[in-house]
Order: sequence, then structure tokens, then C-alpha cells
Amino acid sequence: MGRVKVTHDKKVAIKTLLETGLSQRAVAQLLNVSQKCVFGVSNKLKQKLPLSNTPGQGPKKASTPTDDRRLLRIMKKDRTQSSQMLASEWTLSNGKKMSAPTVRRRLLSMGYKSYTTKKKPMRKPAQIKQRVIFARDHQYWTTEWNNVIWSDEAHFEVLNRKNGSLVRRLKSEYNEPCNFVPRVQGGGRGSLVVYTGRANGPSYIKIIQDALPDFIEGAFGQTNTNWVFMQDNAPPHKSKFAMRWLKDNNIRLLNWPASSPD
Repeated sequence: MGRVKVTHDKKVAIKTLLETGLSQRAVAQLLNVSQKCVFGVSNKLKQKLPLSNTPGQGPKKASTPTDDRRLLRIMKKDRTQSSQMLASEWTLSNGKKMSAPTVRRRLLSMGYKSYTTKKKPMRKPAQIKQRVIFARDHQYWTTEWNNVIWSDEAHFEVLNRKNGSLVRRLKSEYNEPCNFVPRVQGGGRGSLVVYTGRANGPSYIKIIQDALPDFIEGAFGQTNTNWVFMQDNAPPHKSKFAMRWLKDNNIRLLNWPASSPD
């Protein structure tokens, strides 16, 4: 356990008890402090020194303000680095041996805490523009959405699951780009089709052939032909093989912008 700073009031209590004639050991036991602390107060009394610490007393900081600013620059280059990695790079930059706990204390003193990163779709400016156009074109759709057949895939891993990462940031930076990890996208009523391995055009169409007819009959019956099929822009979906099959079978597609939420 680290050393605990003794308050001025506690030092006054030590002084009072010593002046009653109690031994240093008895005073330490009564006030639950170390004998070394009591000895220090006693020594100050003998030398007629003030009980409060004089300026400059106490352990010196391992780093200077210049060192701390250098640490901040290192951290901002990659906010996901561990404290140990930052300590190693910081040590190389200033020639002083710095520890991981020192890194954490310095960054916390500057307001930088570790937060779990958020995930959001990775979109290019052109894709963002297409999303806005799509939203404007469909802003008045209401019941029309009932005729959309939504499709999506999900990737499941039992082993080698990827956990969330941490990022150091100020509390006010929760919406800054540094707090997000781009993710590549890969629900409601519908069928669950399980397949293994990598998907391609033929395997994707095989899934459509197996699942789509029964779903259409169950959801729309045999008379409603106003439905449209939504698929994202994954390579198997946009392959020549898949697009040709969908066109040959008169399956109308909803124009879905790339990197949109499924």
C-alpha cells in the first residue's frame, strides 16, 4: 500500500498527545499512524519548525511540463495505444524511464480517460451524398415500406471474436472521429438461412432460390406483385451472375445506397 499524506489536523493531534507525555509508539497506535510520522512531528517540535510542509517537500514528479506535452503529442498520434506502449515511446523520446502508471496519471491529470470506441459504418463522401439523395427521394414513403422485402447477412464467430477497443479522449470529444472505429457492414420478420464458407454470386442466388418464393407467398400471397427486393451492395449481390439472374426473373430491386444501415 502506498504512503498516505498526513493532514495538518492529524499533525496537530500528534503534537498535542506528545505534549501530554505519551510515548511516540502510544501516539502512533492511538491515531493509527506510523511511528515514523510521529517521529517526524516530534523532530519538528524540537527544532521549533512549523508542522506544515515547506514548499518543495514531498516526492518530485518524474516528468516536467515539457515531458507531459510530449506525452500528449505521442498519445494523439494513436489514441488506442496501451499505457505500456506509450511509456516505452515516451522513455525513448526524453531519455527518462517512465512507467505505465505514470502515463495513466499524467493523461488523467490532463483530462484524458479511456473510453470504449463506438462503431459506425465506414462511408466515403460520395456514399454519404447518395444516402442523402435516397432519404429525400423516399421521405414521404409510409405504407410503401410494407412492400419491401429486406435481406441482410450476419457474420458469427465462436472463436477469435473481436472485442471492443479503447480510446483515450476528453469527455467533450465523444462525437469526434477519434472516438469511432469504422466498420464494414456485411432485421424484422423473415427466414433465417444458414450457410458456411465464403459467399459468391452462385451461392447467393442459391439462397434466394431456396428462401424467396416461400417468403413471398407467406408475406404477400399470390395476388400482390407490388413487392420489391432490397439487397445491399456486397460483391456477391452485385456480381454479373446475380444481377443477370435477378433481371431474368423479373425481380425488382430497391436502389439501396452503398454502406447504408441494413
